Amino acid sequence: MQKISYEHSITVPIVTRTGSNPLDAMNIRVGGNLYSPQKNNWGPQVGFAWLPKPDAGKLVIRGGFGINYNQNEIAITANGNGNPPNAVPANFTCPYPYTTNPSCNGTGILYEAAGDPHSIFGYAPNPATITTFGSNNLPLSGNPIAVTGFEAKPKTISNYHYSLDAQYQLPYDVVATLGYQGSQSRHLFVQNNWNAIAIAHGFALNPIVNNLDFYANAGTGNFNALITTLTHNFAHDFQAEVQYTWAKAMDENSGPYSMDPYPFDTHAAYGRSDYNVQNAVKIFGLWQPVFFHGSHSWIEKVAGGWSLSGIFNWHTGFPWNPIYNTTGIYFQGSNYGQLRPAAVRPGFGKNTDNKNFEQSVNPNFGGDGTKFFLPPTYVQGPTFPATAPAPIPGILRNSLNGPGYNDVDASLTKAFGLPRIPVLGENAKFEIRADSYNLFNKTNLNTVHMDTNLGSAAPDGTVSPNSDFGVVGEALGSRTVQIQARFSF
Repeated sequence: MQKISYEHSITVPIVTRTGSNPLDAMNIRVGGNLYSPQKNNWGPQVGFAWLPKPDAGKLVIRGGFGINYNQNEIAITANGNGNPPNAVPANFTCPYPYTTNPSCNGTGILYEAAGDPHSIFGYAPNPATITTFGSNNLPLSGNPIAVTGFEAKPKTISNYHYSLDAQYQLPYDVVATLGYQGSQSRHLFVQNNWNAIAIAHGFALNPIVNNLDFYANAGTGNFNALITTLTHNFAHDFQAEVQYTWAKAMDENSGPYSMDPYPFDTHAAYGRSDYNVQNAVKIFGLWQPVFFHGSHSWIEKVAGGWSLSGIFNWHTGFPWNPIYNTTGIYFQGSNYGQLRPAAVRPGFGKNTDNKNFEQSVNPNFGGDGTKFFLPPTYVQGPTFPATAPAPIPGILRNSLNGPGYNDVDASLTKAFGLPRIPVLGENAKFEIRADSYNLFNKTNLNTVHMDTNLGSAAPDGTVSPNSDFGVVGEALGSRTVQIQARFSF
């Protein structure tokens, strides 16, 4: 028998054998620690550097391995503060039409004036909010409630990272680097309604709890990248660097509060990370000319002191996830209302130019993505505590590619050297700097506002297409220029 404990702490005996009914014995344990953390997390960091030919000294090979850990987010672990018997959320409604039921009698809504208009405590208690709890600290009556839970003995979020690269000194102060970086993430925080997992395994639900908001350290992820760099170290008044990265990031959950519609199979969410970028190029440059040398250094303080730098970023964009709206799965109010398509048909466009995503209809899909992404079939969720069978997992998460990104940022600085004064010293100067972000005012789309909704799918598979599918409704920042002055001595 395994025990899973929840904040304020719910303790649920989970029998891993078939024929058990784990949610019937749910209870809220008051007092004690939220969970028992691991206390044996060692984080070694090992690295090496090797010169195959010490006499030449042009080639260096470096590598390393390390283990790092992270805690569960405090903002998430505090979510259980609203669990009973601390609090029970009231759920009152005023039936429609409101005009024929102005008093909402019998709904639990109480209308009255405050006894003292100067105090927030001048209201009489609403009898409909008084709740009686059983020995399990769950309400004995009333509407179903939501509780928040965590594992009793969670494993610590961990990251195993490793790298290997070779660096070679070329002529003209240029250094070439070819390297690999990778990491494996384990025990990432995953959120789901545990009732959906119980349904998939054939367990009956507790009729008092319709949302068992459960956080488990059950997710995994990985990152692998080939990184090539060409660097001109600062010499002859300038420095430059070019970097190309080919990478892939995969995970089952790219951040907290992201609930995959198939929580009964964590690996069903395994796909490209929300932040995966396959190809990326960065070009950086710095130019600091010196016009006057030697005895003319005072002229340099007046006419010189220029610095120009810039960085160019380009990458192929982030993946995105096509979804269908449903009429409700598992049961009504399960917090799962969307499913991924059942299958993909060939024939849609794959052009990731910004112009395709800026239009009112994305030409890749012709205003009807349902022709290429088959709708899922499912059983509509009934009223809780009745349930419907779990849906069949759909296509891979984040299967489509979003628009690319490119941008130039630049800075121009002019420093005026001041005469040598005992109080200020010989290096005192006044500096004016202008920074420009998105120098050429390039339109880059904010894919957070991508319309990923294919349309609505009925349980039998009939669909109502969404013509905005694949359209981005917002851009990232336009050109921004800031000017600043600085006096240093």
